[in-house]
Amino acid sequence: MDMTLLGTRLRERRTQAGLSQQAVAHRAGIIQRDLSLLECGLKGALWAETLRRLADALGCSLDYLAGRTDDPAPPRTRPRPRKGALVG
Repeated sequence: MDMTLLGTRLRERRTQAGLSQQAVAHRAGIIQRDLSLLECGLKGALWAETLRRLADALGCSLDYLAGRTDDPAPPRTRPRPRKGALVG
């Protein structure tokens, strides 16, 4: 994952929402210093659970924060699983 892109997107979403680093960190259950390091691209690793909590705190998708899509909107619904055709 590109940590610089992650930091940029975290900061953009946070400022768009009008939230402080402290507020986002509190919502995500992390310390403000870690959020600051993430936004600056200085933190080398991140737990998947922490990334999920940050996405929830900022109201965006994991894919957006990870750079897999440019659409920040979280998915509205999950696709229904397909049922296989009966054979025989």
